Amino acid sequence: FKMKDGRVVEFQASQDGLELDVKKTLYYIQHDFTINQKSNIQLTVNKIESDFSTENVNNIGIKEIIGTGHSNFAWSPSNRRHNIKTGADAVHGLLIKPDEEFSLVKTLGDINAEAGYLPELVIKGNKTIPEYGGGLCQIGTTIFRSAISSGLPITERRNHSYRVSYYEPAGFDATIYSPQPDVRFINDTNNFILIQARIDKDDLYFDFWGIKDGRIIEKTDPLVYNITKPGPTKIIETTDLPAGKKKCTERAHNGADAYFNYKVTYPDGAVKEEKFYSHYIPWQEVCLVGVEEEKQ
Repeated sequence: FKMKDGRVVEFQASQDGLELDVKKTLYYIQHDFTINQKSNIQLTVNKIESDFSTENVNNIGIKEIIGTGHSNFAWSPSNRRHNIKTGADAVHGLLIKPDEEFSLVKTLGDINAEAGYLPELVIKGNKTIPEYGGGLCQIGTTIFRSAISSGLPITERRNHSYRVSYYEPAGFDATIYSPQPDVRFINDTNNFILIQARIDKDDLYFDFWGIKDGRIIEKTDPLVYNITKPGPTKIIETTDLPAGKKKCTERAHNGADAYFNYKVTYPDGAVKEEKFYSHYIPWQEVCLVGVEEEKQ
């Protein structure tokens, strides 16, 4: 556990070891293999407790995982993957003080080429266009899920304009775009919370470390309803493409409404309940079709 400039730069949870019991193992080899002629030999191992437990190497209450968020970004293009990794690195190692409100937009800071981001598609207004940092909503969605998993009060969250496969199930996503919208929550535990990011192939995880205080978290699966079909494909003629060539810039998405229930029961018996609603508009397919330039 090592800190630098207020951020945890090295962290490894304690883990017990295993030691082979040579005497007992030799006995089983002699007894089972030689006498009973067994082909499988039982190895005897003893657990060795770590000299230092996680909570004993820091004085800020980092002891155990209190919640984990997960999302999958399979089939993401290379620039999007790069931005997800860059965004995860920006959040990794962050310490949130007791009673502090976390802001993801503030934590990420400048989202531009200088900060290491690449151009990728983002939802902006009624269009999907390339901008630096496209894909960071994967960070927003996963952080939101981590906060819910930890039983923390959410102070800001907005769903995407339309359903996106990377953030399924519908109703459990969170979009960000500097300066707004943001993902915000409050650390209402009496201890620090440490954010640890993990990427395993196509899966992103944020583990929140701290001390469990006995709160009970209940969350229902999102209920999706009012599913509506998008309108017909919108065709835009352009001279920027060869005549007859078609290029679709927007994919069609069904519209829908969704909600899930979130309930936290605290050790003193207090209960907080909230219903998170999401509305997704039907998204029309848009395609460009090349036409010949009119002769003057």
